[in-house]
Amino acid sequence: MLPPAGFFLPDLWSHCPYPAIYHPNGDALIDESDEWMITGCVSSNRNAGLRRAMPQILAGKLAAFCYNNCSDERFRIVADFNIWLFFMDDLSDEFKTDETELFLDIVMNAMEDTTCYRPGITNGEKHPQVEPDASLLARDWWARMSAGSGPDVQRRIIKGVKEYLVAVRGQAEDRRTGNIPELEKYIVHRRLSSGCRPLFDIIEFSLDFQLPAEVVSHPLMVKMKDCVNEWVAFSNDIYSYKIEHARGDKHNMVAVMMERYKFTIQDAVDRVADHCIEAAKIYQECKANFPSFGAEVDSQVEEYCHVLQSWMSGCLAWSFVTPRYLGPKRNEIRKTLWVDLIEGRGPRSINAA
Repeated sequence: MLPPAGFFLPDLWSHCPYPAIYHPNGDALIDESDEWMITGCVSSNRNAGLRRAMPQILAGKLAAFCYNNCSDERFRIVADFNIWLFFMDDLSDEFKTDETELFLDIVMNAMEDTTCYRPGITNGEKHPQVEPDASLLARDWWARMSAGSGPDVQRRIIKGVKEYLVAVRGQAEDRRTGNIPELEKYIVHRRLSSGCRPLFDIIEFSLDFQLPAEVVSHPLMVKMKDCVNEWVAFSNDIYSYKIEHARGDKHNMVAVMMERYKFTIQDAVDRVADHCIEAAKIYQECKANFPSFGAEVDSQVEEYCHVLQSWMSGCLAWSFVTPRYLGPKRNEIRKTLWVDLIEGRGPRSINAA
């Protein structure tokens, strides 16, 4: 049996009616955010590594696609946060489970007290005397973000960041044990490990308003955010499968489908795409039926939904901008839709045996 040569990307664009719009001053502000990240990492090794990695990630460009309707001042902080989350995601790959738990406490402490670093203890282990780079950076962006957001928004952001870090800890444990969860468990976990929840929590900050609690907690709003979360997370699982397959990372819906349900790679990719398409359909139905809360709030809800929709189109557009997932052949892949997993074997080999 030969391993699969690759797969065809599904046409998700035809199911996404929202244009990919880029923040008008995005690139200049992203350059500032990149420099903030690099200079904020006081470790010389980390600093040098980031300078090499930034052009391979382009995390700020994702922010520019998604938060395209906010002020320059707000966008700069949002871009900092977005880049920091990518830094955390990559950093978590280096940690064992117990290290991730300690790391979680250090970062959350930075958000709870932005004045200074106070080393504590996690599960009997002392925090390092020198504050980690990730905590220093979190303290900085959170001081600026919390100064410009209401108390309810602040609580949601803190909760979202903690949920993300806890999910990353769970992902580290699965990586250690080789566990591949059942599909439904994976879906619940992926909603958290995607980072979408805190990234959606900062939408109100980006737009300089605070939605009423009854709007945020409305079942249709909760469902809309879950649907966009799934579209973003699972489309990313498709686009990132090549690199994750290469390093043996099974925290991916395509891998779950193949390992748990014995699908071929193309069948697995198509099933994941079907999940994305269904999520987009449900989002549109929820938005069409969302109730009115008065002219002012309705206008805010529309702006908020614009960002959610920009996430749907933006994540697709960005996947072909960054070389992070599809590498130097991403423009060619955009035309052919064929993703090679094994060099030198073409589309005809997809079902070869």
